[in-house]
Formats: sequence, C-alpha cells, structure tokens
Amino acid sequence: MRNLLRLAGFRAALAYTSILLVAMALVMGLLYGRLADTMRGAQDNLIWREAAAFSFVHQRGGVRALAQAVSAVQAGQGSYVRLSDGLGNFLAGNLQSFPTPERTDAEGWVHFSEGSGPVRARLLQLDDDLVLLVGHDIADGETLLSTFRNAFAFALLAILLIGLGGGAFLARRGLQRVETIGAGLAPAMQGDLSARLPVAQGGAEWQLLETRINATLAQLEKLMQATRHVSDNLAHDLRAPLTRLRARLEAQLAKTDNDELAAALDDVDGLLKSFNALLTLSRLDSGIATLEAWPVNINELLGELQDLFAPLFEENDMMLLVSGGDDMKLHGDANLLGQALVNLLENVLAHGVKVGSSVELAARHAGNTVVLSLADGGKGIAPERRGDALDRFVKLDASRSTGGHGLGLSLVAAICAHHGGELYLGDNEPGLRV
Repeated sequence: MRNLLRLAGFRAALAYTSILLVAMALVMGLLYGRLADTMRGAQDNLIWREAAAFSFVHQRGGVRALAQAVSAVQAGQGSYVRLSDGLGNFLAGNLQSFPTPERTDAEGWVHFSEGSGPVRARLLQLDDDLVLLVGHDIADGETLLSTFRNAFAFALLAILLIGLGGGAFLARRGLQRVETIGAGLAPAMQGDLSARLPVAQGGAEWQLLETRINATLAQLEKLMQATRHVSDNLAHDLRAPLTRLRARLEAQLAKTDNDELAAALDDVDGLLKSFNALLTLSRLDSGIATLEAWPVNINELLGELQDLFAPLFEENDMMLLVSGGDDMKLHGDANLLGQALVNLLENVLAHGVKVGSSVELAARHAGNTVVLSLADGGKGIAPERRGDALDRFVKLDASRSTGGHGLGLSLVAAICAHHGGELYLGDNEPGLRV
C-alpha cells in the first residue's frame, strides 16, 4: 500500500474516489433525511388522526363512550391506547401499565418499547381530568430506515473498493508504461542517441509523451553530432599546434640549457594534459565516447602501475603497496581505467602525502563487482568538501600551492560512471581512501 501511495496515478484515483464518496454521502444523507422526515410525518399524522377521533368521541359521548372506543382497540394491531385519570389510574385501553419512556423529544413525542418493537406516542390532556396516550408501532419504518442505512454503507464500501482496485490497476499499468519508456531510454543513457521509443497504442497522452521524447532524442543526436564535429576540429586545431610548440621547445632545450625554456616546456605539458583531460571529460559526458568493453586483467594493470610509479614514490620517501585477488578481471576500457588510476596516483604524489608513509593500491571482489581503492596517509579531505573535490576546475585549499587544473578527480568520476561505477571519497584515518 505504501508503494502504491507513491504512484501519482493511484493518488489521483484515491482523490477522485474520496470526492465521489463525499458527494455520495451528501446526496444519500439528504435522501435519508427526507425519507426519515416523510415516514415520521406519516406516522405522526396517523397518531394525530386517531387522537382526534378519540377526542371527538369524548366530546359527543362523554367518558363512557370514550372508554368504550379505547377498549375496542385490540392489541397487536400496531396501535397503542391508554386512558387514565388524573392520578394515572388505568381506565381503558390495551396498555395496562403506563410505559416507561425511553426518551421524549422537544416536540413532546414519547418513545418507548412495547411488544414487537419501538412505539412513538403522544399524551393528550382531555376534559374531566383525563389523560389519553395514543401511540403507534414504528418498527416497520425503523426497519426500512435501517435497510437504507445498510445499503448506503454497502454502496460506500463498494465504491471505495472499486476505486482503490481500479486506481491500483491503472497506477500499475501506468508504471509499466513508464518502465517501458525507461527501458527504451536506457541505450540513450549509455550514449546511443539513435535509439527511439516505440509509439504504442493505449492513450493519446502516452503517445504524445513518447513522440516528444523521440523528437528530443533526435534533436540531442543532432547536437551531439555537431559537438563531435566541433570536438574533433578542436582537437586537431589546438592539439597539433601545442604538440609542435612542445617539440620546438624541447629541441631548443636540447641545444641550450635554459631554465626558462624548461619551465615553458613544463607549462606546455601541463596544458596538453589538461586539454586532453577536458576533451575526454567532454566526450564521456556527452556520450560521444563509447565504452569498448574487453576483459581487463586487473592484476596485470596494477602490476604495470607499480612498475611505473614505485620509483617515483621511492624518490619521495614513500612506499607504494599493490594488492589484488586471483583471476581479477573487469569488463571495461583498459586505457580509461589506467588513466583513472594514474590520475589518482599522481594526486597522491602532488598533494601533501607525509614523507615515510605508505600508499596502498588494492583491488577486491564485492559480490559481482570489482572494487579498486587507493588509500594514503596524507591530510585527506574534509567531509563537507568532498563533493566540491569532484567538481571541475576546483582546487581545494590544501592544493592551491600545487600545479594542476582541478580536473583529476572529475575525470576519474566520469570514467567510473562510464563503467557503471561510482567514485567514493572516504576516511583512511589518517588520509583519504578513494
């Protein structure tokens, strides 16, 4: 039930059913009131007519004639009459003792039970110090009203059940349509913007939604194609001059040992690195880059990284520890995975890891997934700043004095997402665990 309440279709059906129940309750309440008033009016008129007849007999024939008329009323016919003197002594009628009133309403009507059911009666003060009670059995009327109330309650319950059942059916049917749309959009989420939703029958609003989604996908595909064209041109027009500039600086540096040329060469290398990272990020985010999934031997990848970075860590008086499980393989792009791990290792070297500490690069299985982690003993990142660390071009206070352009962790996060994973920053106590 709680899951159904989260569905907009079911909530709409529930609201409509509630409105219908309230409207029906108002209408049926008015009908019940009119029916009860009509029946009570008919019963009261009958009692008043009988009382008027007895009063007429009393006026014409006196007490004896009235007593004879009252005595003629037989018990069990639905009418109850009792004639008594001013002291309440029984004189005539089919009620030997004065009934005990259950209630007396504001208009003076007395209600009591006698024989087979409830009785509604009226007390009349006659001449000669006489008191006449005239009543009538109202069991049939009460039974009819009770039947009406039960039918009304059953109708409300039926409407409620039909509304809830119909709402649940329509909500689940709508959810199935949404899930179908979601499944149809899955290829687009993976970068295949040529995918289109089938426009199925079953509702003009759904057809309109699916048609507009397809139109949006077509427009996005056109924009991504334009972006790819611009990116390719940008890569050619900027990377080639930068590469030529680097080659010239390197050639000049080989001829002349000049610190300024060396610094310029480092700046060009940093610019090329940032440019390549930004271009890769753009391709990953836009879906231009497709995942070339092949079985990647994680142990071999970690071994290559250890051979490459262990000397660099030793130069900084640190130790790189690498561990992995047996037959550790991951379907993915080996180049992108390697680039992500290289970025993490370079961050460790660049951002304040304590001299003499050890850095652990590890891989392990977690169910059907592979978890790659890197733990250092540095200053770490405050929990409230970890979200900022994943933003592009963001350099935290601890790294403002170092190089880089703040794209390293952003690129790692994009590569993880490209492989269906997630980048998590946690505590290593001390240091950071990625």
